[in-house]
Amino acid sequence: MYLINLFSNLAWYNIGYIDWEPWLAQIFTRILNRFSLPVGKKPASRDDCLYMMPDVAQWLVAMIGNGGSCLQYLRDLFTATKTFYHPSNTGEFQQYLIEFILKLVEPFVERVRLERKIRPHWTFVPHESHRLTEQDITDFVNCIKDYAFMSIFNEDYIEDAAKACQYLSILRPELIVPPIMKKLFLSIDNITEPGRFTLIMKCLPGIICQIVRQTSNYSEGQTYVLTLMMSILPCIDSNDFEKIAVTLEVLDAILKLVPCIDCSSAIHTRNDLTEIEKRVCLSTTQFEDFITDFLNRIFQMISIRSAEMFDDAVANDVFNEDDKFIQIIHQKIIKFLTGSLFSSKVRKFVAGLVRVIIKVNPIEILKYLLPQTCEHIENIMNNSQTAILMDHKGDIELTWHLVLFSELVRARGDTLLIYKQMIMSVFHQCIRIVHKDSYEAIAKAAKHLLKSLSDLYSIDDQLSLENMDESFVDCLPIRAWGQHVDFDQLQVQYHFPTVDEIDFACEFVNTFIYAELQLLNEKCLNLSKEERLRSLTLIHYIAVGCLRM
Repeated sequence: MYLINLFSNLAWYNIGYIDWEPWLAQIFTRILNRFSLPVGKKPASRDDCLYMMPDVAQWLVAMIGNGGSCLQYLRDLFTATKTFYHPSNTGEFQQYLIEFILKLVEPFVERVRLERKIRPHWTFVPHESHRLTEQDITDFVNCIKDYAFMSIFNEDYIEDAAKACQYLSILRPELIVPPIMKKLFLSIDNITEPGRFTLIMKCLPGIICQIVRQTSNYSEGQTYVLTLMMSILPCIDSNDFEKIAVTLEVLDAILKLVPCIDCSSAIHTRNDLTEIEKRVCLSTTQFEDFITDFLNRIFQMISIRSAEMFDDAVANDVFNEDDKFIQIIHQKIIKFLTGSLFSSKVRKFVAGLVRVIIKVNPIEILKYLLPQTCEHIENIMNNSQTAILMDHKGDIELTWHLVLFSELVRARGDTLLIYKQMIMSVFHQCIRIVHKDSYEAIAKAAKHLLKSLSDLYSIDDQLSLENMDESFVDCLPIRAWGQHVDFDQLQVQYHFPTVDEIDFACEFVNTFIYAELQLLNEKCLNLSKEERLRSLTLIHYIAVGCLRM
């Protein structure tokens, strides 16, 4: 085994300087034997196979190119093992076969990067005559892609297969993206094999960047974006949690890279568009339908299912869009929240939606929601027929509005100042509630408020190459989809606490934390366990909130 590692490093750091041709047949024969295929021979030990796989793969990648026959031997090796890649063949050997693909493409991508990028002079770089050609890269991808595609449907090793497809798509997206998209669209309506759809969807997040990004060699992937987004929306239903999870993961990956901007008017203002760009621009008219349908489905899920299967990541990314769509989203979410009451099962997800919209447009959201929320809390406290402060069972309506209140005070500090009296009133009324969910909500509200008022934090951190609000005459958003960003060009805007914000935070701390400390100091023995826990929880969250003051 140590010899394998030695030969692997020898080949890697001397690419092109050693003639491996006389030993290729023997090398590949030994590799085939190490796969432990069920052909009547005694299988090799598990540890040996796992130990040597990365070294063997690196060795093979180092031997590719320079006019050698290594790629042909690699094709023959895959041809000999093709039937064993099929998902219907089960056994320990499949782990080695799929791992072999992944361990091949990883060093191959690294070698391409090594040979194409300018590296420090002390790093080994193969001589130009020994480097991989464009044809070598294409041949390598063609050699492996079919086996990577078959591996996608092996549920036990889908992670390795998905990562292998990701690396291959980096090398040649035009050879990887279309076949995978074709398989996906065929699987959407396949009622006999519903598992195929889920497995392909698990593969998509890794190749989304290659789908949405324009390159000199491949830009057709952008034509799939809106079709893909609209096609998988029906998968957000309450009947299959795994399908919901992978669908949201794919949408999350897309919306992180694609701003939702209707570019259809660009075909009338620009004369430099390619036919593909015209098709993509026209397809962006579907963004409004997507957003509306997406939110309707999410609201429906909130109403009928618990939030454990969801994450607010997609909600966070769907706001990377123009003002028209932002207003649509705000109106729908505000309408959904107004007068609604949510149980503990869905509060987490609804709170995530509020957290996002309050970050995007705090002034408008506070204007519509904060006074209304504070009024609801005050009415419940004033009209309660029982001693609600000491009610250990709590009030579900009050608890929800306190959770909503705790999310609203996450808004930027300067936008909260005009609501100072209203905010302080809520804390004065609810600070002594002993119901656990309620006092945890009010404690979190204290932490969020203090952080909003006193912390230094970014208020505009979208990574964008261009100002997406400009006229399409000067910039075209679809050309920025998925593009890399030069961090030196970023102009991140930060929140710096003002004197008024610091004064508000200090007043809040002086008003509430000392009262709690005095309560514990003077009446600790007379307090119930729940009251002591409430007081300690509040002190803890206030301390965390003002830690940087």
